[in-house]
Amino acid sequence: MQKLIELKKDEEILVSSKPGKYLKPDYVYIPVKKEDKLLVKPNEKVKIGSNITTSSISPISGVVRSLKKMMSFNNALYYLEIENDFEEQRVKEGAKKRKFSKEEVFEVLSGKLKDKKNLVLNAIDDELYVVTENFYLFLYYDVFLELLDDLDSMFHLEHIIVCVSASSSENISNLMSDLGMYPHIELKMVPSLYLLGKTEFLLSYLGMDEKNTVVIKASRFYDAYNTLKRGRCPSDKLFTISGNAIKNPMVIQSKIGVLLKDIIKELIEFKEKDFLFIAGGLMQGKIIDIDNFVITHSLNSILIMKKEEVRESLSCLKCGACHDICPKGLYPNLFSDPVYFEQKKNICLKCGLCSYICPVYINFNKYWKGENNE
Repeated sequence: MQKLIELKKDEEILVSSKPGKYLKPDYVYIPVKKEDKLLVKPNEKVKIGSNITTSSISPISGVVRSLKKMMSFNNALYYLEIENDFEEQRVKEGAKKRKFSKEEVFEVLSGKLKDKKNLVLNAIDDELYVVTENFYLFLYYDVFLELLDDLDSMFHLEHIIVCVSASSSENISNLMSDLGMYPHIELKMVPSLYLLGKTEFLLSYLGMDEKNTVVIKASRFYDAYNTLKRGRCPSDKLFTISGNAIKNPMVIQSKIGVLLKDIIKELIEFKEKDFLFIAGGLMQGKIIDIDNFVITHSLNSILIMKKEEVRESLSCLKCGACHDICPKGLYPNLFSDPVYFEQKKNICLKCGLCSYICPVYINFNKYWKGENNE
């Protein structure tokens, strides 16, 4: 396995063990992609779980309003606004203890369990100050174990492994107290090494191959649990809001589609006046403007960091540190060469280690944004 490192972090940034909640927004915004077809009309009433487009449902009950330009990790340009009526009406759901078939499992998990011998539940967060995957397991470990046991009975798997960070004491304690009832489910505590949460590195660490093993993130497993065991599509999600510019880092349980600025106004206390918002983590994320930023299913974190800590890059020293640390053995300092960049861009993990290690603070992500060399 490629040698991985542990990232240095500010020990004063501590995420609360109690999640914040934002489950009754006035409005939500549903992304409408180019390939989507709208299934509702303006002023139409919808329920929780109603189909809004061919790829999305409503997370609230209310009235459809109009399309608006917003931003999110979905890269959609337009979002359909739905006004909450606070009646919490839902479309008809399946029974909570419903049985499900192999075909349903294949559909929910995109066929990932077909012909597999091993299942790994991945509750590891790679990014600094982000604990989203860890919290999914912390809040839902009991029902996760039930679903894993059901999948074992159905597919007769050789190995079922729950992977957690060795620093996740709460999850380790919970799992060790319950795993006696599930002798076929193993607990694996892994070191806090950056990128170990990625499938290829985690499987290498476990000594397992991708051909026979499916790795499922805890957040994705939460969706599968809702669909298979409760007969509903999830209308909420977890994500971390953290950073050194706020007093109360926490994991937020939020309706999908709410505006980030509304959550921050309601729940977050600032201790700095000059700060930046970073979506997706310090290593792999991007700086955003929160005014029209929508919380979508794919978002795992928002970091609010002191602006003074963003360092200005200097000229490359050609020291080779970026190559030495690259998990794929690339030469990020050569990304300024369009030919080299085009050849290697599909190999690059965009993990940010090259920028992290660079002694003159070059942000190599600029080449992915189409920016010119310095």
